[in-house]
Amino acid sequence: MKKILFFAPLLLLLASCQESLEDRAAREVVEYTRKACPQKLNDFTILDSLTFDKSTHTFTQHLTLTGNADNVERAQQMNSQLKDDLVMGVKSDTSQKRYKDEGYNFRFIARSQSNKDVILYQAIVTKEDYQ
Repeated sequence: MKKILFFAPLLLLLASCQESLEDRAAREVVEYTRKACPQKLNDFTILDSLTFDKSTHTFTQHLTLTGNADNVERAQQMNSQLKDDLVMGVKSDTSQKRYKDEGYNFRFIARSQSNKDVILYQAIVTKEDYQ
C-alpha cells in the first residue's frame, strides 16, 4: 500500500510534465529558426524563419526569393507548378510524419528580396493535399 501511495503521485507528476504536440511544434520551430536560419535552400530561395500557429495547427515557412525567381510575373506563371512541388515535398518529408498524421497544415510565404513588402507566392498544403 505504501508503494502505491508513493508511485501514484510520481506517475501524476511525470504525466503532467509531458509536452503537448502543439507545444512541441512551437518549441521546435523556434529552436530550428534560431539554429539554422537564414538558410540558403537553393540558388533562388532562402528560408528566413519558421513559425507555428497553435490555433490552426499550421507551420509556416517564411522564404525570400532571389535572382531570377524574384519576379512577380514569373511567380504567377509558376503558381500551379509551385503548389504541386510543395505538396510533393510535404508528402515525401518523413521528418514531419507525426504532424502529418495529426492533420497539421504547412504554409509557405515567399517574399521578394528586392522589396520585402511584396509577396511573390503563398500556399497552404493541407491534410487533403498530402494524404
